[in-house]
Amino acid sequence: MGKLYGIGVGPGDPELLTLKAHRILGEADVIFCPEKKKGAGSFAYDIIKGLLKDAGAEIVNLVYPMHYHGDRLQEMWKENAAQIAECLSGNRIGAFITLGDPAVYSTFMYTLPYIEQAGVDVEVVPGITSFCAVADSMKMPLVAWDEDLVVAPVRENSSEDLGRILREHDNVVLMKPSANQQALLQAIRENHLEDHFVLVTKSGTGEERLVTDFAELEQYEIPYLSTVIIKRQGR
Repeated sequence: MGKLYGIGVGPGDPELLTLKAHRILGEADVIFCPEKKKGAGSFAYDIIKGLLKDAGAEIVNLVYPMHYHGDRLQEMWKENAAQIAECLSGNRIGAFITLGDPAVYSTFMYTLPYIEQAGVDVEVVPGITSFCAVADSMKMPLVAWDEDLVVAPVRENSSEDLGRILREHDNVVLMKPSANQQALLQAIRENHLEDHFVLVTKSGTGEERLVTDFAELEQYEIPYLSTVIIKRQGR
């Protein structure tokens, strides 16, 4: 049986790929690319494809639907793990690419237990998270001195939970803000944090957009690939 690397490719700028990740992608026999539905394409692959011009890896797309139907999702994770194991028979090397870092809301980690059950040796290669990239690009510390930091998703029907998080913590990273934009707006407004947030979409790409004006945020339809940072002490 071969070996699989779970590789974080960062938030969008291919130059943020680690040297180790770049080396492995150049050596891999197979690169596994997650997509939300068959034929939709992989944003993670779009990030690295320009770096693979001289690589001879086989590209295999794996579907990871954007829903929370638990039983069906688990079946797809198992099916994808079985396909990965089959592709890596005969000591082949595989790379499963995922946005940001594999340990942060990644499709790879959902599949990992089933891949290991299939007898595949796995190593995880870190990547730069979107919120670290956003904070660095803004020259804005995520935490300083004895401040705390919370990373949380925006969920449906979550305005009360978001408000509580914003009141209880110094610095908050909100992932998946498009899941409930109205709850996000309400929580910011009710806690008087209109001048304390940063929203970045498609960080590190040619389509990156920065929003720091609350009136603009109210009119903006937040896309999926977005990150919000809120600092109670101000930006």
